[in-house]
Amino acid sequence: MPQPERRVRKRTGWKWAIVLIVILVVMAVLNPGKEEFSEYAVKDLKETLGTELAGGITELVAQPLVESFTLRDNYILFSMFSIPDIQNGKSLIGDRSANRKYLGLFKIIFIKL
Repeated sequence: MPQPERRVRKRTGWKWAIVLIVILVVMAVLNPGKEEFSEYAVKDLKETLGTELAGGITELVAQPLVESFTLRDNYILFSMFSIPDIQNGKSLIGDRSANRKYLGLFKIIFIKL
């Protein structure tokens, strides 16, 4: 009696697991710090104001200032940043409700929450 032909199923689950692991490692390595966020925030401030900051001098002052006021919550794969909302009247450092929050990914992506 002839044996029925068996279907051989290729296992591709491990390939997806490797891809996922590589993505997670890249996210962890490229998790942005305060310096990357402050560069983004100064650039965003220039675009928001619609004016050019006066030469490099203002950027030399603005970036360390923004960096000093920035609070970072590090979640290994991404970071959450909080900065005082200067357009809001309650721009006290200790007032968490007056903060703008951002999600940081891959050192270059910052999403306002």
